[in-house]
Amino acid sequence: MSAGAWVRRYGGLIRAAWLVDLQYRAAIALWLVWGVTEPAIALGIWWGIAGAGEVGGFERADFARYFFGLALVNQLTIAWDSWYLDQWIREGDLNHRLARPMNPVHEAIADNVAYKIRGGTVVLLAWALFAALWPAVRLPFDPGRWALTLLAVILAAAMRFCISYTTGLAAFWTTRATALMQLHAGISLFLAGRIAPLALLPPAVVGVARYLWFPYTLAFPVDVLTGAAAAPAQLARGFAGQGVWLLLWYLAYRLAWSRGTRRYGAVGG
Repeated sequence: MSAGAWVRRYGGLIRAAWLVDLQYRAAIALWLVWGVTEPAIALGIWWGIAGAGEVGGFERADFARYFFGLALVNQLTIAWDSWYLDQWIREGDLNHRLARPMNPVHEAIADNVAYKIRGGTVVLLAWALFAALWPAVRLPFDPGRWALTLLAVILAAAMRFCISYTTGLAAFWTTRATALMQLHAGISLFLAGRIAPLALLPPAVVGVARYLWFPYTLAFPVDVLTGAAAAPAQLARGFAGQGVWLLLWYLAYRLAWSRGTRRYGAVGG
């Protein structure tokens, strides 16, 4: 299939996903509020701990920029595919999707893109409003930094999508695929930098995180955005980590999909 055909096909899928989302405006608004509430609560806690001083080299302004960045990056990279894949496989709703001439993963990607456009735009506009009133959360206009941030966010979004989709495919073998994703989300609270910058965590925890994919899904893109990761060595190590883990999770998806569809025996849908 030509590149133009893929562009047209994805354009149609994204438009369809956008229209479907409009039918669930209240639910999407709640998801968006929850996605912003978690970093806002964490900011309030660290803001109170820092007081007029600092914590581990982080002052109040540093915490504000970090958690504002976390809220934005999280909306641009979040993936929830494991939840509905688990239902599709268990209840047989995957059947008619397998009959289509296109892999269901493309429908999922389009759905993710549509949501991220909406959610990311809302958070970005909110940040711009706060930045106009609150100098602490302002970032310098640096095209180079924004370009690197865009690359880091795209890689992180692709990785989180592969993680969520692959975990959802575990429903081919177990009835508790969503429990695996819940476990992953719990671990990511600490190792992905959701409740605190990784630099403030115990050295043993940071040491473990360096050998896993969690920091590359959130903490690293946020550090690129805020300028905490600016040295060439930091950037090279971060992007290399994203590339390696994205490849590994993509291969895991390919393996889970090929093995899982062979043994799929659900009916209905």
